[in-house]
Amino acid sequence: MAYKKIFFVFIFTFFMIISCYHSSFDEKKTIEIGEISEQVNIPRRSISFDFKKSIEDYIMKHNPSNLVLKNGDVVLQCVFLHYAIIPLENDPLKKIKVTAKISYIDKSEPEKSWEKSFVVSEVFPKNKKDLFSKEIIDKIIEKLTIQVYHKIFYDFDNNW
Repeated sequence: MAYKKIFFVFIFTFFMIISCYHSSFDEKKTIEIGEISEQVNIPRRSISFDFKKSIEDYIMKHNPSNLVLKNGDVVLQCVFLHYAIIPLENDPLKKIKVTAKISYIDKSEPEKSWEKSFVVSEVFPKNKKDLFSKEIIDKIIEKLTIQVYHKIFYDFDNNW
C-alpha cells in the first residue's frame, strides 16, 4: 500500500514539474510568416529574404505543426529599419548593429498582438575589409531569429 502512495506522489510531482515548462504560445494556433521587408540596403544581401527563410526553418525545426503558408491565426511581419557600424573605443574591433521592427498580429485575439524593435549586433575586427560578409550577417540573422522565436513561444508576458 505504501508503494502505491509513493508511486502516486511521484507521478503527481512529475506532472507538476512538466507542466511548468510549457510554451507560452497556444499550440492550437497557427503562425504565418507575412511580409518581411527592409528599409536598409546591406550590400550584396537581402537580409529580409534571409531572415524569412531563417525564421521559417527555425519554427519548422521546433514547432512544425504551427507554421502555415496562408491564413494563419497569427501573422508575423518584419521591417529592417536601420544598421550602424560602430567603432569600439580602445579596441581593435567594430560592431555592426541592425534594428528590425517585428509585428505579431493575432487575428483571433487582437489584444495579444504586439510590435517590438529588436536590436542585434555582431563584433568583428576593425581591419576586416568586407564589413557585410556572409559570416557576419548570418550571425546577426541567427541572433534575431532566436530572439523573435523566444518572444513568440516563450515570453510569458503575453498572458497566454
